[in-house]
Amino acid sequence: MQGNPELYVSDINGGRPKRLTNVNGASMSPSWNPKTGQTVAFVSDRGGTPQLYLMNSDGTSATKLDLPDKGYVIDPAWAPNGQLLAFSWRRPNDNYDIYIMDAATRQLVELTRDQGRNERPSWAPDGRHLVFESTRGGTRQIWTMLADGSQPHQLTTGGHNESPNWSTR
Repeated sequence: MQGNPELYVSDINGGRPKRLTNVNGASMSPSWNPKTGQTVAFVSDRGGTPQLYLMNSDGTSATKLDLPDKGYVIDPAWAPNGQLLAFSWRRPNDNYDIYIMDAATRQLVELTRDQGRNERPSWAPDGRHLVFESTRGGTRQIWTMLADGSQPHQLTTGGHNESPNWSTR
C-alpha cells in the first residue's frame, strides 16, 4: 500500500466512496458537525505536524484552525450543539491536555492541565459533560468532567482503560 491516509465518504448502501482529501500528508480522525452535517473537523499533518482543520462536507474549503503555539492536535470531537470542538493538544512541554474551541470565534479554553496524557474527549449527549482518558494517576483510566473543565471524576481504577465514547442513549 502506498500513499497517505485520506478521508472518504460513502452512502449507507456502500456506493462508490468519494475522496474528500488529497494532500501530501495524512488526513485522519474526521468528526462531522452533528448539528449541520455540513462541516467536518479532522486532523492533518500536511504542514508537518498534526493540526486541526475544518472543511465542508464535500471536501472543499479546508481551513487550518491556528493555535497559539507549537504542538500537535489529536482526537477532535464536536459538541452536540455543533458550535464547540473538543480535542487533545500536545503542547511543547510534552503534556497532552484537552481544550475546547468555539468554531466560529476560534476562542480557545484549556480544560485540563496536569502531568500526563489527557486524550480522546467525547461529549455527553446534553453537551454538559465530557468523558476522556487520562494517565494523570499513573495508568490510563477513564474520567469525566463538566464541559468547563471543572469537577473531574475518575470512573475506572483497574487495568488499562482507553477510548471512551459517550452513548446517545
